[in-house]
Amino acid sequence: MGEMVIMSSDGITRRTFLRQSAAAAGGVALLGAGSLPTAGASTSPNERIRIAVIGCGGMGNAHISALQNLKNGGYPVDIAAVSDVYQPRLDAAAARTGGTPYRDYRKILERKDIDAVSIATPDHWHSRMAVEAASSGKDVYCEKPMTHWRDLGEAQDIVDAIARNKRVMQVGTQFMSSSLWEQTNERIAAGAIGSLVHAQASDLRNGHIGLYDPKSNDGQADPTKNLDWEMWLGPAKKCAYEPGRFFAFRSFWDYSGGCGTDFFPHVLTPLVRTMGLQFPKRVMATGGQYAWKDGREIPDIFTITMEYPEGPSVLLIASLSNDSRLPMVIRGHKGTITLDLTNATIEPQRSAGNNGETEQIVATRGWSLEEHFRDFLDCMRSRQKPRSSEVIGYHVMTALHMGIHSFQKGRVMEFDPKTGRAKAV
Repeated sequence: MGEMVIMSSDGITRRTFLRQSAAAAGGVALLGAGSLPTAGASTSPNERIRIAVIGCGGMGNAHISALQNLKNGGYPVDIAAVSDVYQPRLDAAAARTGGTPYRDYRKILERKDIDAVSIATPDHWHSRMAVEAASSGKDVYCEKPMTHWRDLGEAQDIVDAIARNKRVMQVGTQFMSSSLWEQTNERIAAGAIGSLVHAQASDLRNGHIGLYDPKSNDGQADPTKNLDWEMWLGPAKKCAYEPGRFFAFRSFWDYSGGCGTDFFPHVLTPLVRTMGLQFPKRVMATGGQYAWKDGREIPDIFTITMEYPEGPSVLLIASLSNDSRLPMVIRGHKGTITLDLTNATIEPQRSAGNNGETEQIVATRGWSLEEHFRDFLDCMRSRQKPRSSEVIGYHVMTALHMGIHSFQKGRVMEFDPKTGRAKAV
């Protein structure tokens, strides 16, 4: 496929944007949330924010809980509308929130009194909904992964739409609400561990997980009565209704990248933020179905190795068949950092002549879904970049896009920063 060149509203081509955004994106990663003001109207501190929840399954209800907890704690936010293609979920969400129910999310985008949307649909809908919401003048909170894995153009389209419409976007990687990544980034930038050479992280789980079971079925969903199956498929290829595709969409390539895009955003996004990374240079992935052979398409062990320009190399492991974790570690020439979600330990590399003391970093702000939404809502008022912005999401999705294509092709993928495309080599 040839290079895609698209003009933005100010006459800048996507090719130019890719060149210019690298420095700006690095600024987001290195300087932190709030460092890059976004132009556009801000919300008065005295006004209430009206938000709509699109997708009212498990994560959609988690979004509802977080927003209601913020409201009950005094934050001026209201859930004004809810949307889902499955009537029982829609009815339950409407009863829970008092928000106006819609089977078709586009009716929400037509409302001028809605300030923002939260998107908690299957991955294959994320880009279209985010772009349409931004184009309708709404700020966007979108559940991870930011886009479907197949087409990197979806992530580029989101970045373009958010910039063009002067919107605020937060990707739903709630671990990013911890201050640990900012604090550790400051120590790395100060040279605490020297040149970055390697990092690793994992998200490993085991046991029966219904969200990945192709035989999942609540016994109530019926596309002839209470489920708009054609709407649910949307931009995905058409097929006959199967309960497992609806209730366990993460196990099918048309709607998800499996644990590679379900789990990895939670560990790669903090690493990208902490080390100030942008686009990977080269990515290779391996894995397979070794334990779960029940009709799912995705692997139950998935490993990605990424090489970034000038370093580091990064190793990620995701699993649905073993939960013995690989700790999160960042290795530098002069020191090693071991991290969890709230603490980090910096150990000097004495073999490299670093005779400093072991250093402890304790997060001054903990993580939670509520805190992640609070950051988004606060940035709606300030018009600043949230902690997990669409630019960071673009960098993360580039690595995951390359990883899944590498796995499927059995080839190494390389990224071309001039075209914003990856190819097998």
